[in-house]
Amino acid sequence: MLELSRAPTSSEFDAREVGDAISGAAGDGLRAFVEYDERDYSLLYVREDVVEDLGGETAFEDLADELHSDYRLDFTQQELYEEIYGTLGNVRAFVVVLDSATVLRLVGDAEGLYVSLDPSVSIQAVLDAAEDVVDDE
Repeated sequence: MLELSRAPTSSEFDAREVGDAISGAAGDGLRAFVEYDERDYSLLYVREDVVEDLGGETAFEDLADELHSDYRLDFTQQELYEEIYGTLGNVRAFVVVLDSATVLRLVGDAEGLYVSLDPSVSIQAVLDAAEDVVDDE
């Protein structure tokens, strides 16, 4: 079971249950788990070495603020992609693949879950685990 640093507040996702599913699929490869909306974000879990590698707590918080300023736009981009790819269905997630991490952002109508993973973790396994929980809600 994933030990969260604070209680989730999302009303669209059962963040605790999704976090447990993701943790089960990712194992030690889970770097960070965050819930967010257009206005704010809440860091629910971060692996200690991730904070250290980014230069400490202040540098990590600065990066988190900067990331949120971009990821809060997911809900606008979600609408745009659904208009463009309308016949393919709804946008449920965004994935960014980097050299040192893979970032998965699950999006609902007004809230999202940000998941950072080690690059060795199967993004498909994590996405499947998360969607199994979300689909059951």
